[in-house]
This record gives sequence, C-alpha cells and structure tokens, in this order.
Amino acid sequence: MDLTLMVMDFDFTLLGEVPAPKSFMVRREFRGVGSFKLTVQRDAGGLLARDRVIYRPDRPGQGWIIHRVSRSGDTLTVDGTPLKGLAKRRICLPPLITGGAYNQFGYDLFTGDAESAYLHFAANNLTAPEDAARAIPHLVLDTNLHRGPELPWQARFEKLSDLFEDIGAATEVGWDIRPDFGAKRYVFGAWAGVDRTTGTGRCALSRELGNVEGGSVTEDAGSAVTVVYAGGAGEDENRLIQSYGSENAGLTRYEAFEDCGSIDDTEMLALAGRRKLTGPSRTMTADVVDGGLCRYERDYDVGDVVTVVLDGWRMDARLIAMQETWEGGRRTLKATFGDPPLGVTELLRTAASSPITATASPSITCWKIRIWALWRLWRAARSRL
Repeated sequence: MDLTLMVMDFDFTLLGEVPAPKSFMVRREFRGVGSFKLTVQRDAGGLLARDRVIYRPDRPGQGWIIHRVSRSGDTLTVDGTPLKGLAKRRICLPPLITGGAYNQFGYDLFTGDAESAYLHFAANNLTAPEDAARAIPHLVLDTNLHRGPELPWQARFEKLSDLFEDIGAATEVGWDIRPDFGAKRYVFGAWAGVDRTTGTGRCALSRELGNVEGGSVTEDAGSAVTVVYAGGAGEDENRLIQSYGSENAGLTRYEAFEDCGSIDDTEMLALAGRRKLTGPSRTMTADVVDGGLCRYERDYDVGDVVTVVLDGWRMDARLIAMQETWEGGRRTLKATFGDPPLGVTELLRTAASSPITATASPSITCWKIRIWALWRLWRAARSRL
C-alpha cells in the first residue's frame, strides 16, 4: 500500500504533493481530537506551512491541518491535528448579557440529543457566532439526524474541544470535521459508529484469527463514579442538592460532586447528575495486522463496535482511537478499544470543571483548597503510572 499525501491551502487551492515522506504518524480519535506528525527529508518551495491542509487522495473524508513546522538541518518535522482540531482554537463563549455597566456573560444552556448538542455549540462558536470574527471560514454544519440520548448541557468559557469530548463520552456519539472537496467547504457533524458484533458485517479481532499480533488489557477504577451528588439552584445551605446512583457501599462506592449550575427542575437535575455516573473502565490496546480478515478502513473504522479477544479477555468494544504509522514503506496499526484510562491532564481538567465549593465567588482560602485538591489528584495519578 503506497502513501500519497497532497497539500492545499485552507481555500482548497492545490499546492502540491508532499515530497518523499520519511515517516507519517496519525492518531484518529472518536471522541477527542487526535494528532499527526510528518517528517520529510526536504521541503521544496516551502510547501509545508502552518494552517495548510494535508490529505490523502484515496481517503477524501480525512484531512489534517498543520499547527507547527520545525527544521533541523535537512529534516523538516510537521505537527498538527485532524481538521477537528479547529475546535481547539475556540472556547465556549456564552451569550452576552447587555444593558449593564460592563459586559456580562451567563451560561450557554442546551437540552437535547447528542447530535443537536454538537451542532448547537458548533454554531455558537464555529460557524455562526455572535461575533463574526470568531467564525471559521468555509465551515458548515451537517444535517441533523438527532442521534444520541437527550441530556442537558451548559458551557461557559471552557475549550470547545473539551466540551465535545465530554458529549462523546456521555453519549457514545462522536464528532468530526471533514472536507467536502466538491463544494470546497468543511463539514462539522456527529459521528455514529456501526455495531459490527452481529450479522453479516460482523468483525472479530484476535490472535487466533491472525489479525492481531499482541496488545494489553487495562482495568481502571480511578475515574469511576457510582454515586453523584448534584448541585442545582441556590447557594450554600439553601442550594438544591440531590444524589443519584447505585446503593453500593464500602470499597465499591465511588462518590463525586457535579456542579449543575442553576438548574431548579429535579428531573433536569437528575439527567445532568446521572451523566457523571461511570463504572470502572476496561481498555484494550492491540497491535492490529494490516491485512487478512476484518481490515481497518475496509471492514471497520474508528467509532465502530467490534469483538476483540485478547489474552483470555473478550469484549464487544468500540474502537475509540487508531494510531497509524507509515515508515520505511510499511504501515503499522495500534488500536484502542473501550474506555481510555483517565490520565493526569484529564484528572486536572475534570477537577477544574467541578468546583469544590458551592460559593459563587471563591475566596483565597477556596483557591488554596482547589490547589491542594489538584495536587492530591496529581499524586494519585502518578501512583498509578
């Protein structure tokens, strides 16, 4: 299988072909953004530059945008993300409240199915924001098929890509930005995988079938939440607090607090609180054989649910990430199935998004408590490494 990479500017003007790549690594993710890294021996005429788009002619639904270019001697290294990395350039800016002495921002609140939530926040921050300067050129929204469960969402100044990842984790509906070469535009839309565990399109991966060479299985309870205390409207002792989850006790009980803003409806609070519930995760990483039965991108893709058998473990699991590496004319594949273990970065982001105190204006003492809690989370994460 040959690798051909083309380069165009963001306006779809073709600029040329990448000259003789030494290596190309791309990580596609169903919920997150992903990344890529390209190394070439030379770059004739400055073809590879920031904000240009790389694509494969045989994979027109994929594209990668360059964020960084570094040169060492005759070697040029290019780093970036799939096109969905454009969401990393925006925050969730809530509607401006006018009429006061200064600019005030509340919350961008939305309740609906997962696909509608994606399109709502994408419209407000990528395609049709109140401030036209925030719009991404040539980016449009895909047709809304209303896929995924209905949940309430609120956003206020967090990274847009982080919010999208949270929606994906809670609903099992992913998201993507894909090029439309015919219309010369980019399309933001939801990404729903296919269940390939039954029927004529079934896909199974194992050593016995010859399409997996090796891998590992990880079970992690570090991010488990079996009981959540959800905080809604009100302040201090007058705040609405409800608990949801199982009746687990002792070591099997994992508690957390979820700040649900100013929700005063108990049914809505239940939806928002239960979104936090999650059991211990199991993750499989597998070195996938690039050939034979059930081939990647031919028989299954990122986001699909397949059957994986590895070292005595059997899972019907979603392919949540695939790392594809081209080097020396050969492609290697490393797949991740199931729920990714929570790392240090995710622990810190989760802690920051769930305030420790119920006060609206944290004092110096509250900030000390937050810093102490983040340090404890970091220590706990390091102990699992």
